[in-house]
Amino acid sequence: MPVRIAICDDAAEDIAQLSSALFAYDPLFSITSFTSGQRLLEECLEDSFVTDILFLDIYMPEIDGIQTAQKIRARHKDIKIIFLSSSNDHYLQAYELFAFNYLIKPLDRGRLHAVMDRALEELRKERGYKLLIQYKGSVRSVDCRDIRYLESRDKLLLVYLADDSILQCYGKLDDILEELPKQSFFRCHQSFLVNLAQVTEVGDRYFRIGQAMVGISRRYVKEAKDRYYACLFSSMDGGRP
Repeated sequence: MPVRIAICDDAAEDIAQLSSALFAYDPLFSITSFTSGQRLLEECLEDSFVTDILFLDIYMPEIDGIQTAQKIRARHKDIKIIFLSSSNDHYLQAYELFAFNYLIKPLDRGRLHAVMDRALEELRKERGYKLLIQYKGSVRSVDCRDIRYLESRDKLLLVYLADDSILQCYGKLDDILEELPKQSFFRCHQSFLVNLAQVTEVGDRYFRIGQAMVGISRRYVKEAKDRYYACLFSSMDGGRP
């Protein structure tokens, strides 16, 4: 999956320069641009809006970059925000908004590429724990560690989360298993895929996860218990599921 980048800057020339520098770093980047904070915020309200990295100019008319970032953070906490500015006067505000970095204009390509090295390294680590759930035009990024289990019903997959919410998407358990951390997710039944790190009890033919009882098919019983205890001991040793 290509890295998705959004650029918000009221200067078209600056957008073009930054886009050129980013494509020079990696021509496979998917880049979307906005010329105002208001337009970006309107897009952010759409459930289909997904980006990994946001380059955000601070000095813009109507609503500046700091105000825009404050509103974005309320809805999208995982986006890596990199501020762009001709001044370093806003470092403290950027820090308070958990900005990933702060670049001074005019753009220095060497500095930009160094920042991208760090950003992409963090994304690679995080993506091992992220799953995109898409359903009817809505897209949600879910931390795999927050998934309790998945259930297959006809052509729908139900994703049960630790906060008791349930998401749904189209797909097959075997296909989605390929996107999940293999050390903690296990197909225990034709209709169920469990996060072993969320299991609180294993019985002869079931897993207990919170208040739910998830059945284990007869042919998976031995492997289910072996995998569960391996995951449990790994967690005790300080391993990350």
